[in-house]
Amino acid sequence: MIQTSTQDLLILHAYGETTAEQKQQLARELATNEALHQELMEIVHTKKMLDAKRKGPSDTSLRIIMAHSHKTEHLHEI
Repeated sequence: MIQTSTQDLLILHAYGETTAEQKQQLARELATNEALHQELMEIVHTKKMLDAKRKGPSDTSLRIIMAHSHKTEHLHEI
């Protein structure tokens, strides 16, 4: 079994990517370690801030991509 560091486990948990076994392990550790719980809260807060700042491509970028795609459409037939 691959051993995952506690910090990696916190990040995986914040993104909902932990296994049932990892969740149990983390729950045991969080129950007895306030500093670890605080670190999880900071990771979750940072994730929320990053999600709120998520940006997509600009309109100009989309136009350039679409124009290029249209110009090279015939290459897909080869």
